[in-house]
Amino acid sequence: MGGFRRFVLFVFSLAGIACLLALALPWFGLFPDEIALLEEQGAYIVAVEVCLAMTAAWLVFELGRSLFSRRDNAVTVMDIDGGTITVTRSAVASQASHIVEALGLGVAKDVDVSASKRGPVHVVVKVTPYESIDVTSEAPVLHEALVTGLTAMCGERLGAIDVEFLEPQQASSLVVPADEAEGEQDGASAVETPEAPAPDDTGDITIRMTSERGE
Repeated sequence: MGGFRRFVLFVFSLAGIACLLALALPWFGLFPDEIALLEEQGAYIVAVEVCLAMTAAWLVFELGRSLFSRRDNAVTVMDIDGGTITVTRSAVASQASHIVEALGLGVAKDVDVSASKRGPVHVVVKVTPYESIDVTSEAPVLHEALVTGLTAMCGERLGAIDVEFLEPQQASSLVVPADEAEGEQDGASAVETPEAPAPDDTGDITIRMTSERGE
C-alpha cells in the first residue's frame, strides 16, 4: 500500500469514526450537556455534515468496487506472434510452494502473488521451517532457488521475491555452548589421532650388522 493511499484511508476512516461518535453519543444519551453545547455551534454542525458526506462517499465507492471490480487472475508473461502466454497467480504460488518443500527447509505457509496484467510479478513467500535454521546461510540458497524456478515460469515479468521466515515447528537453540564445543573438538581429535604403537616389552635391542668382504 502506497503512502498516498494509506493517507486517504486514514482520513476517511477518521471521518467515519467522528461521524459515528457524533450520531451515537446523543442516541445513547451520553454527555448530553456537552453535546447540546456543541450543537449550538455552527462549525460543529458543518464538521458533522462533512464527515457524514465523506463516510457516505467512501462506502459507496467500496460498494461499487466490490460489485464491479474484477481481479484478473492471469498474468501475461510472454508475447508471441499471434497471441500471448499467460500464467495464473495460483500456478505461480504453487510453484513457489513446491520449491520451498523440495529444499527440505520447511513448508510454504502462505504465498502471495501480486501483479497487474502486464506488470512485474511480485511474490511474497512465508516459510514455516521444520526446525530452527541459520537464516543467514539458508535464506540465500532458498531465494536463489525461487528466482531460478519462477524465472522459468514468469520469464522477464518476474519482479521482487520476498521471503519471510515464521516460527519453526520445532524451535531449538542455534548457539552451541563453549564446553560442548570443546568436548566435540576433543572427541574429534581423539578419533583422528591414532595411538602410537606400544614399545616391545621384551627389552631386546636389535642392531643391524653389516659385514664387508675384503678383496
